[in-house]
Amino acid sequence: MAAGFLVAVLAAVAAILATLPYEKELVHTPLVRNTSLTPDARPLSPGAGSGLPYSRTTLHFNSSGTACEAWLYTPAQGQAPHPVVVMAHGLGAQKDLGLHRYADPFARAGMAVLVFDYRTFGGSDGEPRHWVSPRRHVEDWRAALAFVKGGGLGSQYDTDRVSLWGTSFAGGHVLVTAADLPPGHVRSIVSMVPHLDGMENAKANLRTRGLPAVLRLLAAAAHDKLRAAAATGLDRLEAALAPPATASTAPVTKAKAAASDSPAAAVERLLAALRPAAAEAVSWLRAAAAPLLTPAYVKLLGAPGELALMQLQPAEIAAYFSKHPKEYQGGWRPLVLARVALETSSYRPITSLERLAGVPLLFVSAAQDSLCPAAAVRAAAAAAPGGGAEYLELPCDHFSAYGGEHLKAASERMTAFLRRHFGMQEGQGSEQGRGKGSGVEVQPEQAVGRSGEEEEQAASGGAEVDAGDAGGLAGGGTSPAVDAA
Repeated sequence: MAAGFLVAVLAAVAAILATLPYEKELVHTPLVRNTSLTPDARPLSPGAGSGLPYSRTTLHFNSSGTACEAWLYTPAQGQAPHPVVVMAHGLGAQKDLGLHRYADPFARAGMAVLVFDYRTFGGSDGEPRHWVSPRRHVEDWRAALAFVKGGGLGSQYDTDRVSLWGTSFAGGHVLVTAADLPPGHVRSIVSMVPHLDGMENAKANLRTRGLPAVLRLLAAAAHDKLRAAAATGLDRLEAALAPPATASTAPVTKAKAAASDSPAAAVERLLAALRPAAAEAVSWLRAAAAPLLTPAYVKLLGAPGELALMQLQPAEIAAYFSKHPKEYQGGWRPLVLARVALETSSYRPITSLERLAGVPLLFVSAAQDSLCPAAAVRAAAAAAPGGGAEYLELPCDHFSAYGGEHLKAASERMTAFLRRHFGMQEGQGSEQGRGKGSGVEVQPEQAVGRSGEEEEQAASGGAEVDAGDAGGLAGGGTSPAVDAA
């Protein structure tokens, strides 16, 4: 009786998790990929007409059998082979959500840049769309790096001079990616406003959101995971029940004839006879359960109290959308598969830091960052092997770091850092006489902390825009009317 009661309880829990009838903020409509070419994803050409000292082309590389799309920036000036910076975006983001703003100054300074989309995002293949997963993202980083180091870009690109650049969630990915590589495999790493410790973030969420809100998000994640497991189980069952591709035409020998009379052969014939009926039953079950097999999405960002991975204040939401294009590649929406909430607390890139001895590091933090606290980034920079990493702290919040004077200050420091560790001399391969983001050399700090000059940088962040209602956009509304970088 006790066993029966336990089974009934587990079945009831599974039924509730599969439906979550009380949860109104989940989105169960599958995201449909838009493959049309958006204005901000078009190739770029150098020359007098464009004023650009580089080209940008689109290419693809393989990650676990799926094609990932990337933009390749190639300097028009300077002597080949060019050093390469590999870049990707953070949580739930893709390359057209502001990464051109960083690739542009790097390319102007004579560096080639590969900016890629994770599987299921932007121009990359993969279903279901917007699958955020630290494990999968790191696989994509490793595939991108292997593609570059293996000469996939061609002879114009230096496979011995490759650096990694990641921001936010990807600021942790670059540390994990490089941690197990042989010495010298990457020349340097830039980690901007990085996610470093999922366990500490989980504790912070518990303090700020409260236990009921955290359990609500975890229930949504389990809900999505259970539906995915059910769909995968039916897929495997259908594959197992599929009839053999072709019947054997080999002549029947006496040994084969004798084997066909064995009990095992009789069981096999019985299963073969039952297979069509079983396959039909599974197909019926899939059709009947279809509403319970679609993926479940949560908002990527929202106001405090909403079911969202990131709960932000209105100013932070405005700064987030200020770096976005008017039209999103792939039909992006601020939604992600809810299952990621089951992975984030165990994802701790900070534990990879000790294995990065000999790799030059530049950490960039934001003093008012509520998502990736500056104190944690500052401590990581101080604890880096070899006497500490270089460190820049911007006087702004997480998303304002991507715009305005903060963008300029960070780009200049990053450009100088990357060029120095690529062994590029002053002016070598860089555009001369350009303005913003041209790669002004900045001397590294000798100790962790901000210089007086950095303390006096202007506090303005991203462009002031009416971000609209993030919830409305997640539910299918239009994007904020802001210009792409």
